[in-house]
Amino acid sequence: MRKFQQYVFAIAVAFAAGGAAAQETPPSVEVQGVKNPDMKSYRAVVAGLDAFEEHHALAPSVPELRFRLTGREGQEQLAGDALYLRIVGNGEPIPVPIAQDGTFAVPRVQSAIDDDADLILNRKKGVLKGYPDIRTPGLPENVRRLGDLRLECQVMIAIAKKEMGLMMKLFVNTVAMTTNWCDMSFDKKKIRFAFRSLRPLESAEITDGERREQIDTGDFSFRSPIGESDWSNEARIELRYAPELTPEEKANPWLQTLFVTGSMSDWASRNPLRRVEEGIYAAELDLDKGSHSFKVGTRGLAAISLGAPAPEQQLADGVAVPLAKQGKRLHLKVESAGRYAFMLDARDKEAPTLRVARLP
Repeated sequence: MRKFQQYVFAIAVAFAAGGAAAQETPPSVEVQGVKNPDMKSYRAVVAGLDAFEEHHALAPSVPELRFRLTGREGQEQLAGDALYLRIVGNGEPIPVPIAQDGTFAVPRVQSAIDDDADLILNRKKGVLKGYPDIRTPGLPENVRRLGDLRLECQVMIAIAKKEMGLMMKLFVNTVAMTTNWCDMSFDKKKIRFAFRSLRPLESAEITDGERREQIDTGDFSFRSPIGESDWSNEARIELRYAPELTPEEKANPWLQTLFVTGSMSDWASRNPLRRVEEGIYAAELDLDKGSHSFKVGTRGLAAISLGAPAPEQQLADGVAVPLAKQGKRLHLKVESAGRYAFMLDARDKEAPTLRVARLP
């Protein structure tokens, strides 16, 4: 049930971040040579502005609501031609300036609200995503204030609710058992929701006075206790970034650390492979009984993502299988909990193989 609640919350956030993806029949338009550009209802964004004002006490030092455009995890954030964002209604388009770091503020324009205008970006759908980016001034880039994150959530959910239909809202309310989707609980325990990190993470820790606690992280995300009232708005989350890649590692991804990434690690890069010799990599993992899905690649599967040539491919104990670039998830059925050896043979980078065997 708890995972289902998190899945429902993910649907809600998808509405908030996906914009026109929520429309049943998105219009086909062209903006500055970009067919079917990314679009979002301006009224939905204004709902986010309203939520920012309503809940501003969560982050009183933040002067205005800003959003940030980001690329896919592990990819260059704003690569490509210059970005242009416009509010497009019945009148002249209203430009929305985008800062060098990809952040922008959306003005409140009554005529655009009356026109049911759209916010249009000169990128194809799905290339970039926009998120509220609420940061109390004076904090280091890798430190997030809990009240800021609570306000970000309220803004995201306000946008999501404006874009989704009544039946979907009622459905989420029923599953979440609250109309405040930032405050979901399961079995009297608050659910911790994921927030995005701009850089790959190794770990994160929250502190509030003398209290401190490690929190769960993914490769580009961290789970924040925004619904837990015993953490104050002034609590700080320190993000500890993974080492930056060297120019050589960027040029040749095979020089980067490789990981077994899958359901056994919540799809985070926690299980590194060690280089035994040139082109040969190994790791030993303790696996629980049940079915496991995974891939092999660099952190976040950003530069290298090795998987099965065909979907639903099952691995047999001790049998080497070929891997495909950008392949499907590999599947391993564990009959009883135990320790397993993973051996990647990538001496031929164009035809790597993987063997998984149970250890005695």
